[in-house]
Amino acid sequence: MSSPLATSYLPPPALGQYRRDAIGGTDCGGYRLRGDDRHAGSRPLVSIVTVVRNGIATLGRAVESVLSQDYPAIEYIVVDGQSTDGSVELLRSLERRIALWTSEADDGISDAFNKGIALARGEVIGLLNCDDWYEAGAVRLAAEALERASVDIACGKVQYWDGDTRTYLVTSAPALLERTMTVAHPTVFVRRQCYAKWGLFRLDFRLAMDYEWLLRAKAAGARFETIDQCLANMQGGGIGDRRWRRSQREVARARAMHVAGANSALAYHSYVASSIVKGSVRRALDLVGLGSVRRWYHRWLSPVTVTMHRPPRR
Repeated sequence: MSSPLATSYLPPPALGQYRRDAIGGTDCGGYRLRGDDRHAGSRPLVSIVTVVRNGIATLGRAVESVLSQDYPAIEYIVVDGQSTDGSVELLRSLERRIALWTSEADDGISDAFNKGIALARGEVIGLLNCDDWYEAGAVRLAAEALERASVDIACGKVQYWDGDTRTYLVTSAPALLERTMTVAHPTVFVRRQCYAKWGLFRLDFRLAMDYEWLLRAKAAGARFETIDQCLANMQGGGIGDRRWRRSQREVARARAMHVAGANSALAYHSYVASSIVKGSVRRALDLVGLGSVRRWYHRWLSPVTVTMHRPPRR
């Protein structure tokens, strides 16, 4: 057996490797390109970045959840991977409300995240996938927490959905990151200086790039503040759910890089096997209607606090 050791990985890209403007052969728009710097002098300015490729079914919900926030200093940036489903047309129709949008080919989600971070001018950056959406007041709560606690990263609870039905409300627990992904990435708000110090998302991580970055930041001494409120919503069935086995292998790779004792072949393969078995059992329980067993697992064995929302009886 072999494990992917840290020496086999590409180094994380530096912030300076990505361009700071949206001009350069790309389809782009937004009020920043017209010289409208409406948030000049606002402090702290929060940049929200959404990445999308052919996500027209959910993009509008994500966009509106950002544009309807009550925090006064938000610049919104959307990085599109050359969508062909009408996403670009939607962005173009919102140019007066979106600070910046671009549409060009990319090298996956990590690359798209990195482009958006480099384009951002805010002191604080939040990343919101097109399938996800913020709760009202989320940005304000995060900005206040970062200032109040003088920390590097703020995070909170996330509400999961199955179609139109709420399922699990899950807390974020940065103290347990070495075990697995215990921080809900749509709820994460990071000071821009952290990306400058610790690098951007690794391009050789295709699914668990958020976990690897959070582990890297924590190992470097990042200070976290956990907000005891729901900040964001996640719809089930995203790419992480569809390719969860590969995602767990990447989680194991990230642990091999940053967690003491996790970089041996035995540790790597044991973690992957255990995660796949647990994931398979949870899915099987849902499939056969034994949700009560899964609720028992979440109450007594889950590393994070999970509240189950039961569907109403008919």
